[in-house]
Amino acid sequence: MKKKILSGILFIVMCSVVIIGCGKKEENKDSSDTPKKDPIRVATNPTFAPASYKDEKGNLVGFEPAVIEEIGKRCGREVEWLEIEGLDNLFGNLDAGKVDFIAFQISINEERKANYTFSDVYGTNRIFLAVREDFKYDTLDDLKGKNVCVPPTHSLYPILEEYNSSLPDDEKINIVTSEGGSLYDELELGRIDAFPITEVAFQTAMEKQDYKIRLGGEALVIEENAYPFAKDSDPELIKDVNDALKAMLEDGTLADISMEHYKVDVTPQ
Repeated sequence: MKKKILSGILFIVMCSVVIIGCGKKEENKDSSDTPKKDPIRVATNPTFAPASYKDEKGNLVGFEPAVIEEIGKRCGREVEWLEIEGLDNLFGNLDAGKVDFIAFQISINEERKANYTFSDVYGTNRIFLAVREDFKYDTLDDLKGKNVCVPPTHSLYPILEEYNSSLPDDEKINIVTSEGGSLYDELELGRIDAFPITEVAFQTAMEKQDYKIRLGGEALVIEENAYPFAKDSDPELIKDVNDALKAMLEDGTLADISMEHYKVDVTPQ
């Protein structure tokens, strides 16, 4: 009788060990089978505060790094940074497949759309004309015969050319180029009457020095910023980035990051 009882106990114990062992194997199977997403490889120029730059300790900081790190958290991907100076070099590394996309206030235009796949829009560059505080300027009509410093490659240049096309020579806006000095000084001294600047760059400049200038009129150009991917990029990665951006716009996180770094909300309205 004792042998039967002992045999029964041993049988129960062995069954328990088998069941526990199976449970552990199943648990391990679940964790090992969970797919791990590839990291996000991002290129940026770390020399352009407050968009992307190095702090005193050498850490990469700014609006772009803050946004990308938040995107990485939300889509479960680590972020790998490649720090590169020069816009051409940024696109060169993207073309060479060394990074997945660029985070550096890249504006969408037709030429870039033909060569790259863009994420959803996450920010805007609102371009105004900076004028002296005592200069009356509300519209381009106030600049007839005045000197406006605009490089030929600037997005405002064709707008001014189009405006001038219907005016007699003595009423045209004089479009001039910089001779290499500080545009803020040139403006204050009256050597030029206006130059284009984003509201972010204006805020940054005014924090460094109290120039007697202001932003006049309405924004003349509104550029949309998005992340450029190669045409053959992983659709799942692009979807993850767009899903994260959408959530960050909806819950206000993107606007908070913008206010922290830019002092203005550059997110799409």
